[in-house]
Amino acid sequence: MRNAMRQPDRARAPHAVLAYDIETITPPMADDQFPPWPTHQPVAVGFAEARQSAGGWTFDIDAMVAMPGTTDEAAMIREADRRMAAAEIVTTFNGRQFDALVLRLAAQRLQLWDLPALADHAASNRFGGEHADLADLYASYGRKVSLSSICDQIGIPVKTDVHGSQVGALWATGEHERIRLYVMEDAVATLCLYLAWIAGRSGDETLVTRPLAALAQHIEATPELSHLQPFVDCQLTTWARPRAMVADITAALRRVTNRLKRQEEERAFATS
Repeated sequence: MRNAMRQPDRARAPHAVLAYDIETITPPMADDQFPPWPTHQPVAVGFAEARQSAGGWTFDIDAMVAMPGTTDEAAMIREADRRMAAAEIVTTFNGRQFDALVLRLAAQRLQLWDLPALADHAASNRFGGEHADLADLYASYGRKVSLSSICDQIGIPVKTDVHGSQVGALWATGEHERIRLYVMEDAVATLCLYLAWIAGRSGDETLVTRPLAALAQHIEATPELSHLQPFVDCQLTTWARPRAMVADITAALRRVTNRLKRQEEERAFATS
């Protein structure tokens, strides 16, 4: 009965995952309250894509920075729509209540109406599987906590150089590259947290060990991602890499054993 009550559609490990995060600027506020989300203008979007095929895991990690109200901002939002359209699952941290809403409103402010993937993403069912909002999932749809408070417990680095509250000041002083690297880091942290979530939800540690090991290799082999080295050195990845190797060797031995067994059965049938 227990297994019959599981929800395999939500525990299914997708082959194409897009994690994204946005950074915004807002007009000055009279108090220390968080500005209402419609006042936020996106200035950066970070993307971390993971795809699984027969050859293993591949990654596409990037970020864009744009001036609000410009053609660059329109290109940034169109890129988000394009990547969302190519993913099986889009994952965020509190994206349902913030990132998706800000992007949708920004698109409409720019009169961008031909973005069906973004439209579907921003209007997705809270309890559906196409948008994995980790703030909801980790809190079981209860009281949300911060991304860092969860990542710290699991051994995932986050906000190693910049905090979201600093983005406005960085933007004002022209430090756009620091914002780009920061939003990319948050997207990768979100991807790592999603992998942890789906492994725990599915009861299969290889859903986190194998992609994390592949992600570490990708970062090490890509010089322009050197600022992401903390994800290679973090506690979760150092735990995952040897276990991924063991899983790969076990799987390879199983494939060889099965192939030899089939060959033996074929020979026995041919001589009978």
